[in-house]
Amino acid sequence: MHTPSSTLSRSTATSGSPHEVYYERPGQWRRDFKFKSGFASIFRTISNNTRTLSEFTDSSKLNLHPCLRYDRSNPPTIYDLRRNPLTLVFRELDRPPLANDMIPSATLPHTQYMRLYHPRLPWYINITANGGPYISLAQFFQQLFTALDKQISKHDFYNHDLDDEDREILTRTYLERCRDDAERMQGVKHIDFLRGKIQFEGLTRGKNGMWRLKTGRD
Repeated sequence: MHTPSSTLSRSTATSGSPHEVYYERPGQWRRDFKFKSGFASIFRTISNNTRTLSEFTDSSKLNLHPCLRYDRSNPPTIYDLRRNPLTLVFRELDRPPLANDMIPSATLPHTQYMRLYHPRLPWYINITANGGPYISLAQFFQQLFTALDKQISKHDFYNHDLDDEDREILTRTYLERCRDDAERMQGVKHIDFLRGKIQFEGLTRGKNGMWRLKTGRD
């Protein structure tokens, strides 16, 4: 069985095991991210000032495609974010989408850039049109999956912001996600920071012109 530490150590071990060294808070993390919420989080408060993304398209001026709109009780898109977007189902169609179903724009008016955040994720998720005139539904879901499927670095796991309990939670989530040895070999991924809240529920307008990703449990 490949634990997160043993998986990370394949490419990072030098003079000692990774857990002997703890790093500073990763620079790629959101400034306002806290792993814990509620009472425990007051002991780790970091400035939550986030620069307004004035150079990017403002979510307050855009309308989402119906398949991306947040609905907790009846999400318009049924999608387990741990899996390839080819597995998603649009509730209105009651079937996996065809290629033509994925062509429409994610927003109206069109935009070439969307920045997403989730309270449980320390990273932003940037969605782009890849040179096209707009972000299609296919681009949105594929780039969302790619971002969450990315393996974390040793700095994301062994840092002073996370304690042993946090790392144990991530390890447990990682093991529950993996279905075979091939997946376990890939180690902890960004998706594991969601800690079980892996069902896509949609987007809402967020702070500073961004979009807030909403997810729920099975």
